[in-house]
Amino acid sequence: MIVLGSLAAPAWGQQAVPLVPNPLTPNLVPAWTPIPHVRGVEHAANIRADLFRYGGHYYYYHNGTWYRGRGTMGPWKQINQPPKVFYQIGAPYFKTPPGWARGRKTGWRGEPLPPGQMKKFEGESLPPGQMKKFGEEHVPPGHMK
Repeated sequence: MIVLGSLAAPAWGQQAVPLVPNPLTPNLVPAWTPIPHVRGVEHAANIRADLFRYGGHYYYYHNGTWYRGRGTMGPWKQINQPPKVFYQIGAPYFKTPPGWARGRKTGWRGEPLPPGQMKKFEGESLPPGQMKKFGEEHVPPGHMK
């Protein structure tokens, strides 16, 4: 008898589901702390991972991906995005904040681009993505409405 595959390998056409590391060690109990100004959301302040509790579910943010589970030990199911209320959570409540929680870039002294980019466009019109922000005086003639 010839065996062509391993029982651990996924069947043809299926992708292996990556294992999600559990945010908790077996003897660690999360200390749930409410997040001010974000109704109903709590975070586990004493955990080294981004673990939240909201609406009877647990949410875990790991390596740029959100997961949801019914308990703190999982099982964790990958979700496309967290509930909308999570977008009100500020960066201090994350160990690794997602892009929307990081805030706006600062240090450009009010300019629309970093200093090196501004120098490139001195005396010229701004790059297309920045033109709309500053009115028609920066828009080339072919782009005016």
